[in-house]
Amino acid sequence: MKRIFIALICLFTFAASAQMTLKRLDGTPINDGDVLTFDVAEEPGSYLGIKVYNASDEQMNVKVKCISFTNTDGTNVQLCLGDVCLGTIIAGNSYPPNFPAIIDPTSENGNFDHFLNLNPGIDTSIPVEYVFKFYQLNNSGIEIGNSVTFSYRYASALGVSNFNQLEQSGVILKSNIVTNEIEMIASKNVHYTLFDVNGKSLASQNITIGNHSLDVTNLNSGVYILSIENSNGQKSATRIIKK
Repeated sequence: MKRIFIALICLFTFAASAQMTLKRLDGTPINDGDVLTFDVAEEPGSYLGIKVYNASDEQMNVKVKCISFTNTDGTNVQLCLGDVCLGTIIAGNSYPPNFPAIIDPTSENGNFDHFLNLNPGIDTSIPVEYVFKFYQLNNSGIEIGNSVTFSYRYASALGVSNFNQLEQSGVILKSNIVTNEIEMIASKNVHYTLFDVNGKSLASQNITIGNHSLDVTNLNSGVYILSIENSNGQKSATRIIKK
């Protein structure tokens, strides 16, 4: 009975402190584990306004941690929370760097807090991704309550090269519209990777000079990106349309 009572107290304490929610400016919830995809790296299309809601009757201290980023160096962005707005972020760091943003009881932040990506990526043929964690702290700087972790992904629908650039990298495609397989003629030793439009790697292999094919019968109909890199580091990519 004592154990049950203690468990109920712990459950009540957690529920009472789990009061932070995130939404976009249009009211769309940002849930833990969400991947928010953008197809441009310029304003206004890459702007993500972030509303932080405090449903409790106590003041809330909030920070955001940049868990990681890929295909970028963290520059040419805007991360704004509270009184701080930064143009460069570092993976592993929390912001604001000194004092947390304060959300009053049963209130919300203004419409200024946001993340904006203006970085097209180190390799413009593959997506840029940032992983952020919004979390609460007590007055001693210790994390409490719930948190929300989500990914911001820039996957350009236009940032892929044409067949001529692909051929210069060492691959000739029979067609970029396929049904069962992608047929390739390699004039150089290359490494290829097939991505979906969200940047997930679906297939990756080194191939030598000659004829090769990649079986795609198990893929759904849609658009994919084939990225090529040769031994000289030359890169290119093209869209693949699976019927």
